[in-house]
Amino acid sequence: MSKLKQIRENSPLIVCYTNDVVKNFTANGLISLGVSPAMSEEPDEAEEFSKAAGAFLINIGTITTNKAYDMKEYAAIMHEHGVPVILDPVAVGASLLRKTFCTTLLNDEVVDVIRGNASEILALIEEDTTMKGTDSDGSLDAVKIAKKAHQQLNLPIILTGKVDVIACNNKIIELHNGSEMLTKVTGGGCLLGAVVAAFLSNEKSIKIELLEEALSTYNIASELASQQPGAHLPGTFQIAFIDQLNIITDEQVAEKKNVKEVK
Repeated sequence: MSKLKQIRENSPLIVCYTNDVVKNFTANGLISLGVSPAMSEEPDEAEEFSKAAGAFLINIGTITTNKAYDMKEYAAIMHEHGVPVILDPVAVGASLLRKTFCTTLLNDEVVDVIRGNASEILALIEEDTTMKGTDSDGSLDAVKIAKKAHQQLNLPIILTGKVDVIACNNKIIELHNGSEMLTKVTGGGCLLGAVVAAFLSNEKSIKIELLEEALSTYNIASELASQQPGAHLPGTFQIAFIDQLNIITDEQVAEKKNVKEVK
């Protein structure tokens, strides 16, 4: 059985400590996919949630000093109970607070997967790299950065952009699906982090096939959404995308996915 079918049959609980801008979009996207989302930010709940959670997402988009402390504590409890932890280091190179927090979290060895754009992943592994906001530098070599980050951090890396790259278990693949319209709505990447968490729910090991299924499902849903009437407009696209996450099938993913292994 595919992971997509498992998600729809079991409705795993995915706990999201995510940024304020995207909470509604993230929750609606997960529900549409078949997930039960919990937008929890209180470490005092972590112990109880860890008993039922399939995975835990940390998204630092609207981080504060207090949130950094709570995220760190929450992640440690989830990791202790074997819950997969996914880190979305939004604009990590834009401030010392963001970079220090992510470095600390990675040093604590409580993260299982990282998802970010090329500039964000580069900022995690190169001390002098900075960013202006959340946008990525399109001139960067995504494969080279993903490979270096995977080797340096010893973690699966999902690097998203015009072409997505996954580096996991010393294997690298490129994924050539997705719609440009995802860049026209707030939270396209943030929701993907939550969807990746859903595909890793209750998994004891991270396999590249699961990450590939997560990204292919997400990106092909965006392609199908962009083909709907009026979806050249961002508001219509956003609604159509939520709808496509609800109805996309394994057959559509298998037919349309464009994945290439990189040597």
